[in-house]
Amino acid sequence: MHHQAIQSFCPLCDESSFDFRFEKKGRFFWRCCNCGMEKQDPLPTLQELQSYYDESFAQGMYKTFSNASLMKKMTARSRIGEIEKHIDLKGKWLDVGCANGVFVEEVAQRGVEAEGVELSENAVAEARDRGLHVSVGTLEDIHDATYDCITAFDVLEHVLDPLQFLQSLHKRLKPGGRFVITVPNRASWSARLMGSRWYFYIPEEHMFYFAPRNLSKLCEKVGLEVVSAGRTFKPLSFNYSLTQFQEYNPLIFQVLRAFGLFLPKALKDHNFRLPIGEMMLIGERPTLVDPSMMPKESVGQVVAGLSR
Repeated sequence: MHHQAIQSFCPLCDESSFDFRFEKKGRFFWRCCNCGMEKQDPLPTLQELQSYYDESFAQGMYKTFSNASLMKKMTARSRIGEIEKHIDLKGKWLDVGCANGVFVEEVAQRGVEAEGVELSENAVAEARDRGLHVSVGTLEDIHDATYDCITAFDVLEHVLDPLQFLQSLHKRLKPGGRFVITVPNRASWSARLMGSRWYFYIPEEHMFYFAPRNLSKLCEKVGLEVVSAGRTFKPLSFNYSLTQFQEYNPLIFQVLRAFGLFLPKALKDHNFRLPIGEMMLIGERPTLVDPSMMPKESVGQVVAGLSR
């Protein structure tokens, strides 16, 4: 590998020196020499991404994903189970990158005032047909609203500016509000084992790659406090995984397809809750304590703590 200055900066440490990692489908992948965050460079435009997602939801891979309704519901329910250990299921929630609104629907059924925002017009139309409160756009397009919880599942790796995204998330959270982010984990066993063949290296979609440490620091950079960071699980069936590998990793697809010839249909259709190399990070926008409301002997301690 060699160091090289590229025409952008690391969103965490502002470094402009990167190690070139590899090329995939004509896209170049780089690693920050200082903090280890990875990214594509050059990046596509927002318009290019929106066109890609619209086409994918209409007739491409995302149509296959969204049509797997049972599995998407299981994923949403699994995430709710993980989240409610840290966050009460109440108040006003926003799901960013909500696709066709499965998580919005599931969490609303548990008493949450839930809404979503999604870049693909086709996905939003599908969500609205089911009566869900979902709008077209990005997190930055949400104005004059704050939330008790903001979720962003498999989103941050897609955005063109993760620092700006987290700043917008901070702005739209109520003081004391919680957030939930899931992303591919660059420090996972699957990433270390597979290298450039890792199935989360998707040139058309994934722009940035994080490990728990540098993602936590990026959140802290915008004033968000991390409460929990660890691996997350996703329900998957053999057949559903096969459709993804067909698009994103043809070599693994060929191996799995041959292996699948010996599996009974019931086993290929069964959903397993698996750690596939993703992490879930939960945090909050801190609530500042008003010194005038505290005993006098505590005020100096708080002011000193805030100044550090």
